[in-house]
Amino acid sequence: MTLIEVLAVLLLTALVMMLIWTTVLTSMKYNITETKKLKMQQEANYIITDLQHIHRKCDTYRLEERDGEIWMTDCTGVDAQSDKKIGSENNFKIIGLPTKQEIRAKTTEASMNVNLVVADPVKNKLKVSVSTVISRYKVEKEE
Repeated sequence: MTLIEVLAVLLLTALVMMLIWTTVLTSMKYNITETKKLKMQQEANYIITDLQHIHRKCDTYRLEERDGEIWMTDCTGVDAQSDKKIGSENNFKIIGLPTKQEIRAKTTEASMNVNLVVADPVKNKLKVSVSTVISRYKVEKEE
């Protein structure tokens, strides 16, 4: 083999390796982004479940957003509580909840529209949005 043939083989090998490496890096970035989105979706589902539980157990309560976290305060009723953090310990920003408004759960209008947005605090463009209606079970009293 001549020196030119060896250099040509090295050049072609380097080009193929560069293409493979670029593909691997791109797929790893995509995988990391999708994993974060999945975790944010799980966090949103966990928050919605907590909100449904609180809405069904408390007569009145308040929701507050504190530093990107959701807190329930002033719960009156069967499961009276003063302060409870809603959601898990994940470090996601919560956007778009009613702020410091009292919610009366045991009224004729006992449902609440929730538009919840969970965002990554590092990459603000990475967000997951969940819209739902939280309601109470209507129990008829037997006489």
